[in-house]
Amino acid sequence: MSTSQLQICFWCFLLFANVGISTSLPLERDALLDVKSHLHDPQNYLINWDQSHPACEFYGVTCDKISGEVTGVSLSNASLSGTISPSFSILRQLNTLDLSANSLSGIIPGTLTNCTNLQVLNLSVNILAGQLPNLSSLLKLKVLDLSTNSFSGAFPIWISKLSGLTELGLGENNFDEDYVPESIGLLKNLTWLFLGQCNLRGEIPASVFDLDSLGTLDFSRNQMTGVFPKAISNLRNLWKIELYQNNLTGEIPPELAQLTLLSEFDVSQNQLSGVLPKEIVRLKKLKVFHIYRNNFHGELPEGLGDLQFLESFSTYENQFSGKFPANLGRFSPLNAIDISENYFTGEFPKFMCQHNNLQFLLALSNNFSGEFPSSYTSCKTLERFRVSQNQFSGSIPHGMWGLPNAVIIDVADNGFVGGISSDIGISATLNQLLVQNNNFSSKLPIELGNLSQLQKLDASNNRFSGQIPAQIDTLGSLLVLNSLNLSHNRISGEIPGGLQSLKLSYVDFSHNNLSGPISPQFLMVAGDDAFSENSDLCVNDTSEGWRQSVTSLPSCQWTDNHHNFSRRRLFAVLIIVSSLVVLLSSLACLKYENNRLEVFNRKQDTESGDDSVSKWVVESFHPPEVIPSAALPVPRSLFREE
Repeated sequence: MSTSQLQICFWCFLLFANVGISTSLPLERDALLDVKSHLHDPQNYLINWDQSHPACEFYGVTCDKISGEVTGVSLSNASLSGTISPSFSILRQLNTLDLSANSLSGIIPGTLTNCTNLQVLNLSVNILAGQLPNLSSLLKLKVLDLSTNSFSGAFPIWISKLSGLTELGLGENNFDEDYVPESIGLLKNLTWLFLGQCNLRGEIPASVFDLDSLGTLDFSRNQMTGVFPKAISNLRNLWKIELYQNNLTGEIPPELAQLTLLSEFDVSQNQLSGVLPKEIVRLKKLKVFHIYRNNFHGELPEGLGDLQFLESFSTYENQFSGKFPANLGRFSPLNAIDISENYFTGEFPKFMCQHNNLQFLLALSNNFSGEFPSSYTSCKTLERFRVSQNQFSGSIPHGMWGLPNAVIIDVADNGFVGGISSDIGISATLNQLLVQNNNFSSKLPIELGNLSQLQKLDASNNRFSGQIPAQIDTLGSLLVLNSLNLSHNRISGEIPGGLQSLKLSYVDFSHNNLSGPISPQFLMVAGDDAFSENSDLCVNDTSEGWRQSVTSLPSCQWTDNHHNFSRRRLFAVLIIVSSLVVLLSSLACLKYENNRLEVFNRKQDTESGDDSVSKWVVESFHPPEVIPSAALPVPRSLFREE
């Protein structure tokens, strides 16, 4: 064939190829318009998906620069609902389909298997359901993420044929309960494996520990059994292990320390036991270390305090004992720590908020003692501060009351003294304030009235005195308060009326020195026991609701009448006693004067010898009859009806 003939053939090929491409492009646009017709688009992301625009200009669509064919559709997190159109199968050059994080429902259309060029298929975080179609024909797939949907049926065994996969996510679905297929170990290129919460049981297949490219291993929230696998140390590229909420047993092996890239380790909520291996401190890149709700015991390795990247540390509900690593948090940007419900002793560590990042400090139910460190007064990032049920003593540093981001402050069940600082008003976001069962004294601060978000206040079993701050109702701020316990203190005065009008579900003012009236409605909500051992409280019985309730508290009307009568009776007694005193004084004076005159007269008799004169003098000075009412008239107002 001559050169000219070859040129002619070449140009003919290009011509027919372009004709094929030009005819396919309208078909692809029509296919995408059909995709749009199956979707609800409240945010109008697809507003330019219409006949007036070429497909390559559609939002979220990418095309080949030479051929113009659609190669990608990415509509992640676009608030879309509806179903997946079968028309995606027309897009034969499609290599990326990402519809994740929407509200798509229905099934995956089986025609999607025609998209044999697909490399990325991400339909995660939707509400898709039904059985998965067999996608084993999509041999070019590298990323398959169908997690966080409602798929059901048998766990897909066919995934082992997709040998090119680097990322596989099937977690958070409703597959039938089944074992993890051993064939999953054929996916040698996997770097990300997410099979959490999809009804898997049994032991982790040994083949999984041959996936030496794996960076994330997640079998969390299943029913996995067996001892913690030592073979996990073979996966030297692991940086994330998520095995929490299973039924694993045994100890954490020292070999775990060989995973020097490990950043996140979570084996919480299993049945693991034993002592933590001291080698664990070699995991220098640890950011997350969660082993809570297991049966570990012994002391924590002191070297944990030297970690420099630790952000979240949780060991609660174990049986750890001894002193806590003193330097934990000193060199790392610690954000959250929960060491509650163990047996830690000694002084509380000082440095957990060294870098002012700490948001969650939970250390309740241990045996920490001594004073709480003043180093935490600058920890203004705290949102949850709970150190209850320990053996702390001394005063809480004032700055610990003023936490501008705190949702809960819980220092109950200790031996703290002093009082609640006025700094508490700074904690404007506070939802719960729990200080019960301590030795706090002084008055409740008026700044409690600033806590507009407060729902629960328990200050019972202390030695608080003074009155309930009137600012709690006069400011009208504690409108969401529903639980209030001030029992077993020394609080006096009246219960503010505004406080009584709040819609409280639990109230206890018992065992105080409170006085004054309470409303019948408040009594019916709180119950009679809530006001016991307050001798001067009474119930204002002017409303109909009061007549329907039963209480041992007296009526304020009876109390007022009783008190008024008592005051009137006391006043009358005082008047009578005063009158008697005046009368007796008068009699004494008269008797004295009479005796004096008698002596004088007798002297005169002796001198004059005349007996008749002295007799007359004695008779003429006989005291007249004294009428008490005439001596001191009783005021008429004493008998006036009030």
